[in-house]
Amino acid sequence: FSAPQWSNHPPLLGSWARRHIYCVGSIAAITVVGIIFCCSMSSIPAKSTEKKKNEKKKEEAENVTLTTSASSSFRLPDALLVGSGEYTTGYVKGGASKSDKSKGVVGLVFFDLRLRGLVGKRICICGTNGTKFPAVRSHFASAIGKEYNMSVECETFPKDDVKRDTKAYLAAMESMLAGDIVTVFTPDDTHFEVVMAAIQRGLHVMCTKPMVKTLDQHRKIAEAAKKAGVLVQIEVHKRYDFIYEDARERIRSLGDFSYFVSHMSQPKFQLETFRSWAGQSSDISYYLNSHHIDFHVWALQGLARPVCVYGVASTGLAKSMDIPAEDTITLTVQWVNLKSGNIGNAVYTASWIAGRADVHSQQRFFYMGHGGEITIDQAHRGYTTCTDEKGSFSSVNPLYMKYTKAHDGHFGGRHGYGYRSFEAFVHQVTSLNSGKSTLEQADSYLPTANNTLQVTAILEAGRRSIDLKKPITIKFDSAGDPEGFTS
Repeated sequence: FSAPQWSNHPPLLGSWARRHIYCVGSIAAITVVGIIFCCSMSSIPAKSTEKKKNEKKKEEAENVTLTTSASSSFRLPDALLVGSGEYTTGYVKGGASKSDKSKGVVGLVFFDLRLRGLVGKRICICGTNGTKFPAVRSHFASAIGKEYNMSVECETFPKDDVKRDTKAYLAAMESMLAGDIVTVFTPDDTHFEVVMAAIQRGLHVMCTKPMVKTLDQHRKIAEAAKKAGVLVQIEVHKRYDFIYEDARERIRSLGDFSYFVSHMSQPKFQLETFRSWAGQSSDISYYLNSHHIDFHVWALQGLARPVCVYGVASTGLAKSMDIPAEDTITLTVQWVNLKSGNIGNAVYTASWIAGRADVHSQQRFFYMGHGGEITIDQAHRGYTTCTDEKGSFSSVNPLYMKYTKAHDGHFGGRHGYGYRSFEAFVHQVTSLNSGKSTLEQADSYLPTANNTLQVTAILEAGRRSIDLKKPITIKFDSAGDPEGFTS
């Protein structure tokens, strides 16, 4: 299968569109000829003026045809959402999630993008268990459709009577057209095969972090995407948080990197939500450390690079719940500043055994450069709420996903960074499909497969270090990209 190069060639016109465009052109031409004929019968003194008017009308008619042709040659991308869990649907174990994602994120965002006319009418959702989709559609209807007065119409794969089909995404992808969109929010160890299947069909991909668990798979995806001419982007929404965006620019003006420490944790009840894959298809470092590692790599892009990783893990609580996972993972990473050769160090910690608190996710970092320092507590923005219910006190963050309505009764969270990451991806896909931009331009500002190799290198090195109980060194190729490891 040879995927079309969407970054260079916009979609061709269908025969129906061509016939109608030719029809418009013919009508316009006939109209112009008629006007000219009528004007030729008018008085001679007015001939020069009338000729100019007719020429102008003919030009306008031709412009209408050209405009019609251009608009007809472009088709909004439809969307296939692979993965029907909490982040896509907000539906978990028979009801709305008890986390801060009770309405989900991916499904809600794409329903709203369709309402705004930014994606096509067709939205498909694919899981492995078709029997849960009637309940998922009911959840969408009440939590999103009724709440925000928007359509939640969608196609689902597999069919409602199919109890399990782990390859349903293949049939779903076959129903899409090259240039359409696929989002991948499935267990980490399934990402590679799903993303590669999408690339092979000429589909643009937005994949949750981590995109894959190994550097080898990451490099293969980046190469395949470049060859197929499709965009593969990682959904790391912290890049779209205005505070993190601002911090990134400030960090790049603080001189050499010296020290970075981050912490991110979620309450232990999340282990029940993730029981089917926690410690089996992935670990807590891939799940949560990936956020701040990506931010740190992005902030130091072109300025410094990671060279050595040592990982340690705490255990006990998850295993007491019969879940084969570490409770907490800490990665210590040595960095080298590229111009000076000076050394900096980072400590990334992630855990899923935290107690219930005023926020769902504790998340914060401290950065020190030679020219200054930055501290961010993303979880606490100085905005708290409470009701008469016991335990209702909470620190809320509508800057991520704002579930309250807008003034017009529709969804009000379009400025949230959980929304903006998808919106930026869709805009870039539209630009690529219409031939207005290139993959190289996308690499310059989006978290693409091509420019996030260091993130996967750190995460895999951390996993290797924990398993081997020794430091892991990251090797780089002549282009400055990570290519392997030594221990």
